[in-house]
Amino acid sequence: MSKPAPSFRLRMFLVTASIVSAVLVSVAVVAGSTFYAYEVQRLDSRLCAETWRLVSRPLPPGEQDRFATDVAGKLRVRATDQLLLAREDNGRGGALHYGRWPEMPALDQLDWSEVHAPGPRRACSIATLNAAGTEWRVARIVTASSRGLVAADPASVRTELWDELKQIAVFAVPIALILTGLGAWLLSWIALRPVNRLRDAMKSVNERALDQRLPTEREAREFRELIVSYNGMLERLEAAFNQASRFSADAAHELKTPLTILRGQIERAIPLAESNGLQVSLAEMLDEVGRLASISRKLLLLSQADAGRLALLRTRVDLSAMLNERVADTQMLGLTAAIDADIEDGLFLNADEQLVGQVLNNVLGNAIRYTPSGGRISVKARAVPTGVEVIFCNSVHRLSQAERARFFERFYRGDAARSREAEGHGLGLSLSRVIARAHGGELVLMPSAETEVVLRLTLPKQETLMS
Repeated sequence: MSKPAPSFRLRMFLVTASIVSAVLVSVAVVAGSTFYAYEVQRLDSRLCAETWRLVSRPLPPGEQDRFATDVAGKLRVRATDQLLLAREDNGRGGALHYGRWPEMPALDQLDWSEVHAPGPRRACSIATLNAAGTEWRVARIVTASSRGLVAADPASVRTELWDELKQIAVFAVPIALILTGLGAWLLSWIALRPVNRLRDAMKSVNERALDQRLPTEREAREFRELIVSYNGMLERLEAAFNQASRFSADAAHELKTPLTILRGQIERAIPLAESNGLQVSLAEMLDEVGRLASISRKLLLLSQADAGRLALLRTRVDLSAMLNERVADTQMLGLTAAIDADIEDGLFLNADEQLVGQVLNNVLGNAIRYTPSGGRISVKARAVPTGVEVIFCNSVHRLSQAERARFFERFYRGDAARSREAEGHGLGLSLSRVIARAHGGELVLMPSAETEVVLRLTLPKQETLMS
């Protein structure tokens, strides 16, 4: 089973977060490189200044450590082992070597670049020196009497810069993610607003709302095309639905008169038949004509309901009496199935008595046809806060989930074997649900065992008619 796709808002957030992260990383790399170059330039300037201090006066042996500590502080290196000092005087004492310097001739082979030391303008050269596995920045000043060199490990500059970037990231990254989430939610809300309107319109579409159209004004071009396509689809659906409804209604209406005439002629012909065989054949034809008449009446009612024109002649209806009467009639049929009822008294409705009676006949008739020998049929009716609830339960042969899914489908009658043994034409339950909905109620198939069918009929309460 495939996993459900993530929501549009989540994908929007992930895409936006990826873009923001890439931008932040790029900015951090560029800014870090720029700041590092700037800090190295400042370090070079400080190196030149400290080199000038080194060559400007001799240092007694006892002051070398103190001087190195002072230089390390001004160069902002973390320890004196990240510092190298050297000075050579021409023809007199005062030479100084502090730290692990390489051989001095190697210094002449470096790629020196000229800068100017702060303060008195003295030529100062800067180069990069690899010594003892460390890359150093070294400054050199040569005077008439001496030559001085000061080198520092720029690792301290990188460490300091990295610490600052981490401190900035601690605050910047959460804020960026929060702003990214808010931005993604806002963008997705703006992007989905026309789609949500289209979704809500689709949910409201039924046989009575096919004429609704969505306006296209003030919509973006891309969504305007989508809405125009939806409106066009709805127009085609409305035309096809109206055509089908008109066809069903016209066909049922046109069949009514010839079927009535045919029924009357067959009824008059039966007593005039000369043989019993002919009378039996005519009686069977009369039954089939009756079935056709029943189908045409139900098709007419369905077409009226589909078009939202099912007329209800509401009167005071005693549902308790109607149910008791039909249960009593069912018990008189001499069925092999057990029939029991639990019907509360005083269940009154403001409804169309003929249509409600047709619902009861259809549901009970369906139960009688499909309940096997030795099975059980039960009817329970009671008042509920919203109106009246009637539960019809009957035993059946094993009913699969696929068959249950098609239970209210028009002209569906279960598998072929049982259909040949049971009368009916597959319109009763569909029509019953349509009538229940026309009254503001519902007829649903409840979850149950595979060998049992449970139907729940609900009809709304009528306060003014309660006894």
